[in-house]
Amino acid sequence: MHTIALFGGQDPQGLTAQLTKSLLAACEGTTEFIDLNSLTIRPDRQNAANPQLDALEAKLAAADVWVLASPTYFGTVAGTLKQALDCLRPRLTRMTHKGDTLPDKYKGKVYITVSSCFATGLDNTFTHQTDACLTMLDKAMAAAGLRKAGELILPGTWGMHALPPAKLDQAKQLAAKLPAKVRKDDETLKRYLLLFCMIAVMALATMGIQLLIPAVTTNFWTRYVSFVVIFFVLLAGLLHYATFVRHKHR
Repeated sequence: MHTIALFGGQDPQGLTAQLTKSLLAACEGTTEFIDLNSLTIRPDRQNAANPQLDALEAKLAAADVWVLASPTYFGTVAGTLKQALDCLRPRLTRMTHKGDTLPDKYKGKVYITVSSCFATGLDNTFTHQTDACLTMLDKAMAAAGLRKAGELILPGTWGMHALPPAKLDQAKQLAAKLPAKVRKDDETLKRYLLLFCMIAVMALATMGIQLLIPAVTTNFWTRYVSFVVIFFVLLAGLLHYATFVRHKHR
């Protein structure tokens, strides 16, 4: 297994880079850390050679796992990493005649995101400092058809001089799971079972709430309407959590 990390922060010796390197050190097989600041990344131009972008893409093509690492700057991705992804976009995706973006030749590869922020873990939980950064990276990788294997977030970096042992352990645990992710195990059955369990639990919770409000179960239609409304509220809350609050802020 070969894992490659693209680092887009300003300090290749900083905490975000250290956490990324710790992840790489725990990975099986070969690894490579690329400081994008050392490259001159520019978009493709018609009839013009682009050797640095060619070399970067070749390394991505040869890797089984991509690690995208960027501190959260002004609530989003560092410009160096964003520039690289913007320039790689025509090579990672394909466009339909209607302008739709679809996955291309790298569909099915695995990726990890790494970020950090000055906010404490508790603050980040409620203010979502790192969300926009991670969401942007996830959006780019989803467009290319990659599968996410996990993420590492380092909050509270203001005044921090060394990586917390808990984060180093988290990096090791994530690295240990990568070989199974790379094997592309079919998780279709797992997803259907998870969906079934989720619906079963939500239906049970809905019926339990109905029992607490006897007035909504006096006849068939009030029971039906109340069930639909309660179930919808629970589902909306779950989808909100899965969509916006899924990142591990601490």
